[in-house]
Amino acid sequence: MEYPARAQRIVNSISIEVAATPIRMLVGIRNGLVTAVFSDTRRQSGWTAPHRSLAERICPRLLVLGPAVLVGMSTDHPSTSFLPRALHEATIALDFASVTKRVVKFSDLPIRDLLLHRGRDYVQSAPPNWIAALVNADVNAGGSLIQTLRAIADADMNVQKAARLLGKHPNTVYTRIERIKELTGLDGQRYHDLTELLLAADSRRI
Repeated sequence: MEYPARAQRIVNSISIEVAATPIRMLVGIRNGLVTAVFSDTRRQSGWTAPHRSLAERICPRLLVLGPAVLVGMSTDHPSTSFLPRALHEATIALDFASVTKRVVKFSDLPIRDLLLHRGRDYVQSAPPNWIAALVNADVNAGGSLIQTLRAIADADMNVQKAARLLGKHPNTVYTRIERIKELTGLDGQRYHDLTELLLAADSRRI
């Protein structure tokens, strides 16, 4: 964090929020980021009442830190031996945080987003040989080609419904699908091809 004083204010705010709860906390500043480890008593047996996850209970308290504070949270882990993994998860979750969703739990991230996050560097360093042609054609078409692929996915691969979503005639959608097939060799009406097209496009876009 660029301003140590601001980081310390965040540390103080988190400490105040948690002080009135049975949750224990270790918080400090690590590599320029405010990093906190929370712990609570685990459920001891089937006779004790189950708790909501610790992450779920902490989340509302972190929302009060202010509109400029972005937070990534790991899943719950059973012991301190999992701290490296928890830090890794929280760092990934932080990558997805934004002003519209300031606190992000790793457990809430969709599998598709995690795959893109993990694999985008590989795709960008060794992209499929057709992606440049598709992206260039999409730019020349005002973004309509990839927009059409997304509409097809949103419409569960129903071209008529995709056309309604786009406000276009179905023949326009079919024409775009054929154009994409000419450029890539992949058919946007086939599930595996459509998935490949969208994953590649999104990896290029990130």
